Amino acid sequence: MRTSRTLTLMLAALLAALAAASPAPAQEFPAKPVELVLPFGPGGSHDLTARAVASVAHQYLGQALLVVLRPGGGGAVGSQQVIRAKPDGYTLLFGGTGPNTIFALVQKAPIGPDQFVPVARVNHSPAVLAVRGDAPWKTFREMVEYAKKNPGKLNFANTGPWGAADFPMRLIARAAGIEYNNIPYDGGGPALLAVLGGHADATFGFAPQLIPQIAAGKMRALAVTGARRLSIMAGVPTVKEEGFDVTFTMWRAALAPKGTPPAVVEKLEAAFRKLSEDRSFKALIKQLGDDVDFQGSKEFAETWR
Repeated sequence: MRTSRTLTLMLAALLAALAAASPAPAQEFPAKPVELVLPFGPGGSHDLTARAVASVAHQYLGQALLVVLRPGGGGAVGSQQVIRAKPDGYTLLFGGTGPNTIFALVQKAPIGPDQFVPVARVNHSPAVLAVRGDAPWKTFREMVEYAKKNPGKLNFANTGPWGAADFPMRLIARAAGIEYNNIPYDGGGPALLAVLGGHADATFGFAPQLIPQIAAGKMRALAVTGARRLSIMAGVPTVKEEGFDVTFTMWRAALAPKGTPPAVVEKLEAAFRKLSEDRSFKALIKQLGDDVDFQGSKEFAETWR
């Protein structure tokens, strides 16, 4: 009798231990805050957009969304951190075209679509070529002519190898036949500070980070890489209008590590879908000079590839 009672207690203890060790079912997700890792430094368009997302995410996720900056390696450092994270939905990457498409392809780096499960795309936008407000070039063509006459003297601040500033400038240099001094920084914020501080002459940035500086007269926009002009910068021509067949857009999307349970991805996607429809969030993105352009997991997976 005592032996039977002992076995029953041992079995109950074993079952309790197994239940505690088992991952929480999807219906309990999320039971704690979710980290959104940015593979860039502070002050860039990804940072500003992510903080707008985080400001409303708790209403639809049921937990806080914590923005974590992990710059370095052209976006590889932050990307690899998320790839190595436990695939339970609590660590996401706020990825982009630079590190997770171009860098992944050109450098054959394992930080592309094969390493992630798309959750949702928030938006995408063209890059803006900008110089300091006191720069001698009033137009894009004037800057190109200077670079042609002074090979290697135009100091350009990029946002990391093959990033959102680096890649379009490489395309322009090839199309225009110019040489320039390409200086790497860990994201759009540091690159912008380099130009403002006089350490570089130009950079490619995005409307969210550039609009305040342009309004203050500290920066001047010369061209945009979109197929059409930005409504918020209607006076700024496209690179194509300036005579060079170059277009580029940066997407911003939440990505989960490969192996994340489909039910968890669905919950995350639903939260991002709802927040993308939130009026206050849309207003925040509009203030940054962008628009929300949501794509769900499956739709963005097709776009990405």
